[in-house]
Amino acid sequence: MTEYRKAHSGELPQIIEFINMVFSLSGTPHDFASLLPKLYGDNRETESLHYLALEDGIIKAVVGSFPVTLCCSGRSLTCAAIGSVAVHPDSRKKGYMKQLMKDAITDMKECHIELSCLTGLRQRYRYFGYEPCGGVMTYRFSRDNFRHCSSLYPHYSLRLREVTAVSDPVWKHIIQLHGTSSFRTERASADFADIAGSWFHHTFAFFHNDLFAGYMVAKKNTICELMTISDSMIFSCLETCFSELSEEELCLEVYPHETSRMEFLSVLYERWQMRQDDNYQILDYEAVLSFFMNLKAASEPLSDGTVLLSIQDFGNYRIAVKDGVPSVSRTKEVSSWQLSSTEAARLFFSPDRHDMRNRLSLESRINWFPLPLSMCCLDKC
Repeated sequence: MTEYRKAHSGELPQIIEFINMVFSLSGTPHDFASLLPKLYGDNRETESLHYLALEDGIIKAVVGSFPVTLCCSGRSLTCAAIGSVAVHPDSRKKGYMKQLMKDAITDMKECHIELSCLTGLRQRYRYFGYEPCGGVMTYRFSRDNFRHCSSLYPHYSLRLREVTAVSDPVWKHIIQLHGTSSFRTERASADFADIAGSWFHHTFAFFHNDLFAGYMVAKKNTICELMTISDSMIFSCLETCFSELSEEELCLEVYPHETSRMEFLSVLYERWQMRQDDNYQILDYEAVLSFFMNLKAASEPLSDGTVLLSIQDFGNYRIAVKDGVPSVSRTKEVSSWQLSSTEAARLFFSPDRHDMRNRLSLESRINWFPLPLSMCCLDKC
């Protein structure tokens, strides 16, 4: 007999044992308590965030749905990150994953979750409404970049120290600095160190004259999060990091809304490349479009204009910018251009949909889209 339900209190050890086993079958041993301490570390009680399929009381499939809140200038967006999707090899082709995904998405809608993301194969998750969207730029730096560009940037003598102990008082400064970001995920102070340690990342603090100057979160030679008390310190932070890590190349992930950082680094990097961020599903187009239109307007001026679009199963939307201020509203007016939800997601959020945008008005085609959808890997699953 197959039972579908959310996990009960006290079942987390069995869930961890199960997902460790399934993911380790890929050939790489997995220990989720170490990989994702924010969800599976000591004293965590995240059972209720897991959907289970059981055969005669034995776990045979798991899907996790974990809440994340995005914040921007007083606005917030409720999200669910899907992860820990695992099916026992003897129970595949039975539809367990499909049912658990449907259950998770049904609960998202009932709980008014506005956006969801997951990492996985495009075609597999497109059946559930997900589509690759968003973008992340990776800037690459070599030793020559720092040597030749040193005279172009302010120089600070910085000290770099890894932050390992949860009791380290520097965490307070790191958490406070993260809270000043114009676009960020909401992270509870008690969980911050575990979040920063996701997927074997390490946290480092920068000090200038023995005073806290910023922090970075990195894995090997790739920095996924870098914040400083002054933007003028970014060059010195990267130079110090390059020297300390002793790698031939240093990589920095930059997110689409960080236009001022892109400008600051424009003469420094060796090369850059863009990749799509992840699979996303838009559950509330009005809320998500409004959030990211305002985020984009905060980072670059938007041309005035109006667009009317109809999205199947979601309704009709009027998107407008007047005097640089965006607005998104539902309307009874039906557009001649009918889009599916995945088509709309690509139109608004995918860097590669230039052909679809040619059907929009000239103003919105110039600089409205793609919107700067992205999430730091630390906040995903």
